[in-house]
Amino acid sequence: MNDTNTLNFDLLVREHQAGLRAFIRALGTDEAWVDDLAQEAFIIAYKKRGQFRKDEDFGKWLRGIARRLVMGERSKSARRYRILHDGITDILLSLGIEKHEPAPGRVKAVETMKGCVEQLPEAQRELLKNRYQEGRQAKEIATELKSTAAAIRKQLQRIRAAVRRCMEHKISEVAS
Repeated sequence: MNDTNTLNFDLLVREHQAGLRAFIRALGTDEAWVDDLAQEAFIIAYKKRGQFRKDEDFGKWLRGIARRLVMGERSKSARRYRILHDGITDILLSLGIEKHEPAPGRVKAVETMKGCVEQLPEAQRELLKNRYQEGRQAKEIATELKSTAAAIRKQLQRIRAAVRRCMEHKISEVAS
C-alpha cells in the first residue's frame, strides 16, 4: 500500500482523514479551520506523493506535512482566525506531539496546560488574554502598560516557558 507506484490515494485519505483532523485540532487549531488545513495537507501530500518512500509510515509523513502547515499559520496574518491561541499552539508544537490518536496524552496535555495557565498570577493571565485571545500586538499592549514592545514580548516568552515547565512537571508527576 505504501509503494508510490501503486498508492491508492483515495484509500489513504479515507484511512487517515479522521486521525489527521484530530492531530491538527490537537495542535491548537480553531475547529472551524481543521477541515481546511486537513484538505491542504492532503493536497500537498498528493502533489508530493513521488517523494513518499515506501518504507515510511504514511500517517507520520502526513502529520509532518500538517505540522508544517500549522507552523506556517503562525506566521500569517490569518493566524488569529485559524489558531486558537498562538502561545498555546507554540507550547503544543514544542511538545513534539506526533501521534494522531486523540489519546489521553493529547487531551491531557491541553487540560494540563489550561490548569497551568489558571495557576499564573492575574497580571500574567491578563497579558496572555490580551495577546492571544484578543489578538492585540505587543506594541499596543506596551503602550497601554507604559512599557516597551520588546519587554512585553520577553514577558510573554517567559510566561510560555513557565507554562511549558509546569506542564512538563505535571505530566512527569502523572507518569511516575
